[in-house]
Amino acid sequence: MRLLLGLGFGAALVSGLIITAPARLVYDALAPAGIEAGRVQGSVWRGEALRVQAGTHVMTHVETALEPLSVLSARPALAMTVTDPDVQLSARVQSVGDEIRIEGAEGIVSVSLLPMLQGLPLPSGSIARLDDVTVRLDRQGRCLSAEGAVMSPALADAGARYDVDLPILDMTLYCAGEDLALNVSGQSPALALEGMIALEAATPRYRIVATPRDPEGGRILSVLGFRADGAQWIADSEMREGR
Repeated sequence: MRLLLGLGFGAALVSGLIITAPARLVYDALAPAGIEAGRVQGSVWRGEALRVQAGTHVMTHVETALEPLSVLSARPALAMTVTDPDVQLSARVQSVGDEIRIEGAEGIVSVSLLPMLQGLPLPSGSIARLDDVTVRLDRQGRCLSAEGAVMSPALADAGARYDVDLPILDMTLYCAGEDLALNVSGQSPALALEGMIALEAATPRYRIVATPRDPEGGRILSVLGFRADGAQWIADSEMREGR
């Protein structure tokens, strides 16, 4: 998400660049958003970077293309494609007035990049899939609106390792105050769960509540780091921070 937000700020700047300006200028504009790029080629109209670092993750191939008609309308927009072992993503990022719009984001992200799932004994290669994700942010990165779905079979994959039928995670985006957030739910014969994840600026805040439907469901939740609370099992960011 940091990369998408940064590209939105880049889109806000490139409308003033001449058509022969190098793509390097787009990534230089993203430096305040914590994005660094290397081996950049092409122009602002169409360029690529073979090394882009957003946070702690380094992506190996990011392509950007400026939409010509968007410049004429004074609403510059970038089409972005990320091709990386951990991220395969496409989206349209646009600057509109005081807003940054991330539209139609589609693709796959490794769960190893999702902070709330880090540290859980999930199978290597587990993924989350974005489906038509659209987010509006202000210039300070505050959430104005959000919609779209994220699905992950990571929990179901983990259950398969222990021969327990755990649910696929279904998530929908929304704004929790100023923060981008996701509602989380899942149903399977072994358990039902629901909760939320708020993607705050510093560290994500989350709370997931699971209700086992058989003893095996509780056993696997304990292995995954949930704590028992009566008939329910809970995983939350406060518990993780207190370890």
